[in-house]
Amino acid sequence: MKIQVCAGARCTMLGSDIIYNRLSDFVEEFNDRIYKGDLDVQEIELEIEMVTCNDVCKKNKKNSPVVIVDGKIFTNAKTQVIMEYILDKAFEENFK
Repeated sequence: MKIQVCAGARCTMLGSDIIYNRLSDFVEEFNDRIYKGDLDVQEIELEIEMVTCNDVCKKNKKNSPVVIVDGKIFTNAKTQVIMEYILDKAFEENFK
């Protein structure tokens, strides 16, 4: 699962760097628990990266900060919402 956090000026000013740091810790813990077998999910690895501005916030300044998870765009992103989405998708994939 690929997580992309916008590093554009507006998104950074509105906290995307903080979101990135918190999600990085979450990703590290998640991947570590999967590796150790502590989580009942298989074949899922999270990747996170800062990306250049994708112009989502140019359509509406209230969209910042922007986070994209496997193509799903989160505007006015909140760390907790992103974490919940990732966990829901991770466990959903294993119970299809």
